[in-house]
This record gives sequence, C-alpha cells and structure tokens, in this order.
Amino acid sequence: MARSNPVRMGFVGCGAVTQQYHFPALQTLTDVAVVAVADIEEARAAAAAQLLRVPRRYTNPRDLIDDPAVEAVAVCVPPQWHAEIGLTALAAGKHLFVEKPVTLRLHECDRLIARAAEARRQAMVGFNFRWHRLVRRARAMIRDGAIGEPAAIRTLLTTGIHLGAGDLGWRRRREAGGGAFHDMGVHHFDLWRYLTGLEIDEVVAVSRSPAADDGIASVAAAMRGGALATALFSTETSEANEVEVFGPKGSLRLACYRYDGLEFLPAGAGPGSVRMRLLRAATGLRELPSAVVGMRTGGEILRMYREEWRHFAAVIRDGAPLECTLDDGRRALAVSLAAEASAAQSRPVRPSDTGGSPEASG
Repeated sequence: MARSNPVRMGFVGCGAVTQQYHFPALQTLTDVAVVAVADIEEARAAAAAQLLRVPRRYTNPRDLIDDPAVEAVAVCVPPQWHAEIGLTALAAGKHLFVEKPVTLRLHECDRLIARAAEARRQAMVGFNFRWHRLVRRARAMIRDGAIGEPAAIRTLLTTGIHLGAGDLGWRRRREAGGGAFHDMGVHHFDLWRYLTGLEIDEVVAVSRSPAADDGIASVAAAMRGGALATALFSTETSEANEVEVFGPKGSLRLACYRYDGLEFLPAGAGPGSVRMRLLRAATGLRELPSAVVGMRTGGEILRMYREEWRHFAAVIRDGAPLECTLDDGRRALAVSLAAEASAAQSRPVRPSDTGGSPEASG
C-alpha cells in the first residue's frame, strides 16, 4: 500500500560525492528526509548535520544504524567498507542504498544479496547514470528497435580528479575501490548492460600501470549474441562521459554532459551532411527550454540524482519494482574484476571466472 510520509534516511559517509550531489538533490525532494548523518570525521558530520538541519549526527556508523528514527541507510563510504556496513544495516532491519561499486569482492556481494533476501528489505546500488534523462531516452529508443539489434558499443568516461590533486585517499588505491576500473569503469560496465540488455562474456584490458594503481585504462569486451564493446577510462584527463551504440539501422550518440547530447544517426547518413547538421541544430533548439529549467535546479547531474532518489523512495513507499539491484551491482563488479585481472595478466578474462557462482552464505 502506498504511503505519503517520506522515507527516513541515514547517511553513512559525508564525503565529496555526498556533499556535492546527494545532499543538494535531496534538499529539493519531499519523498526522502535525511534524519541522521555519520562520518568518522566529527567536523564533517557536524557540517553535514548543520547543512541539512539534522539533529542526529554520529562518528560511529553502528550508532546511526541503531537509531530507531532511521528507516533506510545510505552507504557512501570508500568501497572497502560497503559490505561490512551494508550487512550491519540489513541485519538491523534497514533498507539499504549502497554506492558503486557495490563491494570489492563477489563473495561479499553474495552475502549482501542473501542478507537482503532474509531481511526482506530493499537494497539498491547507486548507478546514478541509469537515471540520466538522455540515458533513459536512449535505452527506450534501443528497446523500440531504432537502431536494430545492438552490434557494437563504444564508451568514454574521463575526469581530471587526479590532476594536480593532493591526497585523494581511497580514489588513488585500487585495493580500496579507486582507479580506472572500480571507480570509473564500473559505471559503464553497468551502462553496457542497461542500454543493450546484453551480458558481457569476456574482456581484454590494458592499464598504464597494470600491477599498481591505475589512472588510465582501456577495455575491449565480447558481449552475448556477438556484440562487441570498447571503452576508455581515465582519472587523469579532462571531463567526458560519452556512449555510442551501433546497429544495422543506425547509431545513437550520447554525451551525458551536454543538454542536447543525444543524437540518432540513420544508417547511410553522413555525420557531416547538411541534413544531419540541420537536425543537430533543431535538436539543440528543442532541448533548450528543458536545459534552462534544468540549470535553475542544478543541471543534468543533480537532476539524475533526484530521479535516483525518487525511485528508491517509490520502491520503499509504494512497492515499485526495483530497477538497480544488488545483482546488477554484482554483474558490473565481475566485469571490473575481470578487467583488472586481464590488465595484470595480459590475457582475456571471463567475468564468470572471477568469483564462481553466487554464494548463498548469510
């Protein structure tokens, strides 16, 4: 039965992503109410509590989880701690939101899946790009057959987060969940599946530092049904987030950081032709009003975070089907682990070989 009161969230981890994206997005929603925050740095927890006007703040995650006012827990700490905090939250009867990557080891993810089922609680992974307005539109077009059966996908995800930076903590350390594969690539490994509906069978990866912390890497993959995928990931270059999906009827080009960044190119049409230039101009004009409205509310990035949280609230409050499950997180993690192993061993690796079949341990 649907209910009208908001989901009462407790946030474990008040770092950069939480401060820049989650909190600003949640401040404009009525579906979710942040009632408690926790961070091992007391000053950061205090600042978050002051920003959100939340009286409950903790330095120990367990204290937040045990708070009866908290209905659901958001785990936004470095990935090496996702499993421990997530398992504790589920054991306490809380719903769970866990940032990507869901964990760093498949057996940990299997324990989360089993615990969530035992507790009969909802558990969602924070693949925020699934809620990007243009990603949703591209997926609908692919499912409606606009390009035909997907045959190839090419993606690019880069950021300058490491350029001129000092101590970035876990984001520099692969074993903590940082680097090109776990911190960056896992986003697109999920998008490959989400957009095309195809599973990833085998990957070949190259990293600039295959035996150490990797800031730049490329991945090639064989997908179910014969489709191929390629990607470049970097934490040491300028910002880009682009996806191209090719089929016999045409292709879709998606630039997530542009308001008019979705383009359909029919088979046989030249990308530089007068027709396509006119179509691009028309698309830009058509999307401009939506872009202006979006800019007033924080732009496309905050919009997708708001939609992500609206979905999580609808799952808990109204019983809506969960779109981004722990199993989705597990499948993306398996590809990330396979890419890491491929780069280190200079050979193709199948995601199914990175951790065996899912365990049923609790």
